[in-house]
Formats: sequence, structure tokens, C-alpha cells
Amino acid sequence: MLTIGEFSKISRVSKKALRYYDQIGLIKPGYVNSDSGYRYYEVSQLRTMLLISRLKQYQFSLPEIAAVISKNDDNYLRELILSKKSELKSHISNQQALLKQMEQDIEKIERCENFMHTEYLVKTVVFEPINIYSIRKKMSLKDFSEAFGELSAGLGKNRLKQAGPFLSLYHDEDFNPDYTDIEVGAVVSDSKGDGVRRLDPGLCCFTTRIGAYDDFSPCYAALAEWVEQEGYVISGPAIELYIKGYGNNVSPDEYVTEIYYPIKKK
Repeated sequence: MLTIGEFSKISRVSKKALRYYDQIGLIKPGYVNSDSGYRYYEVSQLRTMLLISRLKQYQFSLPEIAAVISKNDDNYLRELILSKKSELKSHISNQQALLKQMEQDIEKIERCENFMHTEYLVKTVVFEPINIYSIRKKMSLKDFSEAFGELSAGLGKNRLKQAGPFLSLYHDEDFNPDYTDIEVGAVVSDSKGDGVRRLDPGLCCFTTRIGAYDDFSPCYAALAEWVEQEGYVISGPAIELYIKGYGNNVSPDEYVTEIYYPIKKK
């Protein structure tokens, strides 16, 4: 058997961490001397400790690691690693987008340009009334995919024919990315049915965003500036129309989103 010090040196894990893992039941010593309280580990436990360290590198939480050890099921472990892999790829993609944005901002600064200034053409239009099938609830922005999945299932269940793009409306006065009043929907040809309503915001200002769904803030800022400059006030919830997106087999750089604000004169 190995003393806790020997086990610590071989596994490259501190004695403090090993005592904590013992306390929470993650990996317990093979033997504890009842008189001295000294902890001893089986050599075979090194493999378990290596697994714990590897899964920590994969950003598994300690409860997740404990579940892996208790289940001892390779299929279960495989599914968890696949999930973590997907999360990591998404994180890398987000970081790459940030790097690209930084490079563009640096170039603007070097040209003595205001890097926060973005050129969005704002127009007015009388929004033609449309029939939409929608679901409205309090949700996080992270719940969008699930909400649109629920929406698509509802379209099929209610035998509704989609006749235009997906969309979303933001009903809260303020913005909370973790819990806000959002309505997701799709344009449909039907005028009646559960979840079907008429969307008729009237006069709107709008702009078009080409690119990924990572940050629409500059679009909203451009619209708000235009509303102020032209003497209007916002009279209804913002509308995002996803003209070209996930379902169009195009890269995120080619996504097209139209963003509308219902407006009226002051």
C-alpha cells in the first residue's frame, strides 16, 4: 500500500485535495489506521485518481465525476465526454469570434476610427399583418434552441403550415438574459388554431443584421439612436425575423436577421 504522501507524489494531487476527496466520498483510502488516523491507498487506486484528474481537465464537476465512478459504465462516460466536447467546441467558436472582433476593432483604431460606430441602415416600413403560431414564456437566452424545438413540434402537432420565417418578440421593458418574457413563433398560413394569432405592429423602423446570432446590441443601438433623432418613440416589443439561419444550410456569417421596432410620433 501507499502512504497518502506517496500517493500524492505519484498522482500529482495534493494531500489537501486527497483529504477533501475522502471527505466527500469521491475516492476513499484503502485503509485508515484506527490508532494514528494515517491514510493508505491501494496501488490500484492510482488509476481511479488518474481518471478523476482527467475528467477535471475536461471540466467535469465533482458530482459528475462521482457519478462516473459510481456507475462504472463506459457508455455513460462516453455520452458525458461527448457532451463536454460539444460545450468546448462551442466555447472555442465563441472565443474565435471574439478574436476576430478584436482584430477588426484594432484595425479601426489604427485608422483613427470610432470602433464602436457601426453602419446600419435604418428604414421605416408599415409592417404587413401576418398570422403567427407562437409560444410565449419566461426563459433564458440559453433556452432558445429548446423553445424553437417546442415550437416546431407544436407546428406539426397542430398541423399548421409554415408560410414564412421564424421570429421572436421581446415583451419585457428591461432585458435579463437569464429570465425574460420572450415569444418565439413562425409565420403560418392558417388564421385560426391553438397558439395562432395576428401580428400587426403597424409602423416600424428596422435594420438588417448579416452574421451570426452572437450580438444584436449594435443593431438595437442603431435603431434607438434613429428613433431619438427622428422624433419617434418605441410603441411595442422588438421583433426579430430570422430571414436566413439555421435551417438554410448556410454558415453563421451568412445568416440574415431583420430587427423591427414598432414606433409612433412623440
